[in-house]
Amino acid sequence: MARALIERESGWRAFYDQNRPRIRAVLSILAGFALWEIVAEKIITNRLIIVPFSAVMKALWKLAITGELWHHFYVSAAEFVLGFFLAAAVGIFLGFLMGTNTWFRESLEPLVSALYATPLVALIPFYILLFGIYMASRVALVFTVSVFPILISTSAGLLSVDRNLLEVASSFSATRKQVFFKIQIPAALPFIVSGLRLGVGRALTGVVVGELFFATAGLGYMISIAGQTFDTPMLFVGVLIFALAGVLAIGLLQKLEKRMAPWRT
Repeated sequence: MARALIERESGWRAFYDQNRPRIRAVLSILAGFALWEIVAEKIITNRLIIVPFSAVMKALWKLAITGELWHHFYVSAAEFVLGFFLAAAVGIFLGFLMGTNTWFRESLEPLVSALYATPLVALIPFYILLFGIYMASRVALVFTVSVFPILISTSAGLLSVDRNLLEVASSFSATRKQVFFKIQIPAALPFIVSGLRLGVGRALTGVVVGELFFATAGLGYMISIAGQTFDTPMLFVGVLIFALAGVLAIGLLQKLEKRMAPWRT
């Protein structure tokens, strides 16, 4: 029996060592939910400011049963996926051009810097005039606010390649294609993933802002209605879903980085 207990303990230890980051992440989230419950029950009891986590879960279950939650979720998910993936494709492509071509970099860098520093949410009236109050306007907003971190990070990654590696490749008569795929892209990959992680947060913010201002469905619209009707549990349902979506998206990007750049693990 002692041997069986030792083997079981070693098995749990191996499982913990293998899944330690995931276990710690889950425990951290659960601890946050527990702290939320305690603060709402014992410290801040004004239900217009904050409600317990259990009340939010009840509201979430009620919205899920009626089907209202899924309708809003699908609309917001579609806007996020379309806007973010379009921003990722354009941002990485232009970042490669700016990082590998001096003419493109010198021509686009002032424009990119100006647009990145501009509060693009102020362009909402322009998007409404151009696309109407349909999904296309919100997708355009998500694309606009998330494309620049991806573009800048990609360009910075390509420009930060170790010059010694480039000189070694040149001394071995490596072609431009070989240098690009064997040296520049692997070196820039962490920067690209970091840009995508920044873009996820900005894209989710773009979804919320767009739906707050001009939408008839979506989680941001649900948050807006909840705020106007002082339905705090429903408001926190929307906020919680956006927060968990951000955690999930960033976790998937981290897995992608480990898959594509295992040497960084």
